[in-house]
Amino acid sequence: MASSKILCVSANPAVDRRVYVDALILGEVNRARSSLAMPGGKAAHVAMAARALGVDANWIGFLGGAMGDQVETELRKLAIAVSPIRTEAATRVNLEVVEDSGRITEMLDPGGQITGEEQTELLRLFAQNLSGDWKGALVAISGSLPPGLPTNFFVQLIDVAKKAGSGVFLDTSGDALKEGIAAKPNFVKPNRKEVEVLLGRALPDVQAVVVAAREIISRGAGSAAITFGAEGVVWLEGKDGPAWFAQPPKLKAISTVGCGDTTLAGFAYGALRGFIGEEALRFATACGAANCLAELEGHISPSDVQNLLPKVIIRSLS
Repeated sequence: MASSKILCVSANPAVDRRVYVDALILGEVNRARSSLAMPGGKAAHVAMAARALGVDANWIGFLGGAMGDQVETELRKLAIAVSPIRTEAATRVNLEVVEDSGRITEMLDPGGQITGEEQTELLRLFAQNLSGDWKGALVAISGSLPPGLPTNFFVQLIDVAKKAGSGVFLDTSGDALKEGIAAKPNFVKPNRKEVEVLLGRALPDVQAVVVAAREIISRGAGSAAITFGAEGVVWLEGKDGPAWFAQPPKLKAISTVGCGDTTLAGFAYGALRGFIGEEALRFATACGAANCLAELEGHISPSDVQNLLPKVIIRSLS
């Protein structure tokens, strides 16, 4: 791809609040030892990781209230260009509880209601950006849909992006994933649980995941990567292309939240740089692993990525 820019689209951004506790006791008062807040939603993680890798990153999404202002401010501090659509509803807050044992519990707010006018404005600004300053940028659409948006909202975004000549990467779930795949994005990256829901069956092993990736491509996606946490990543490069499996190194993670998003950022970086095959998958997997070592979600270190590259195990499944 000629462009070196990525345009990250967030329909349901958040402030991610992480709290550290000795141990989470359900039904009791739990006092946090410390806490921090950061821009959240999958698209924010992608934008932050891409920026850390040196890619020009733009973020577009719905933002409302003081929490929305906080997301915008923190993204801009990272030199990410922000195109906000102001909403009547306040931006949501997600909670991540990290215990000393390493166990992580997430509580995700569904998000506020998006009006028809707000939806129309995002589509207008999205199209305007892609025909202007962000022409040719790689578009990464990721995250959930908030109340008020139709399940085909990402389909509308994909159609606009393709007409503008942009490649599209998609990472979502549920009906939005099902309909989005049919809109023929260049690449999709769900996790195994999301694919099990999509296909209505369990994926117990790597071979079952490969079959699932082939089915996703048969439904319209140009390429499909399926992540399954510390176990690895299966990537099918295309309908007739090779299938690959990557196993990340074992690490003591600060947090695993956002690893799938930084993996997507790694694939996007690879696409912009012309990586293919083993090189592309190795780099994306190293980016996902680097997120485990980052103090904040998406704030990956390029040096960590480079150190992890030779530790990623790749094998061809073709």
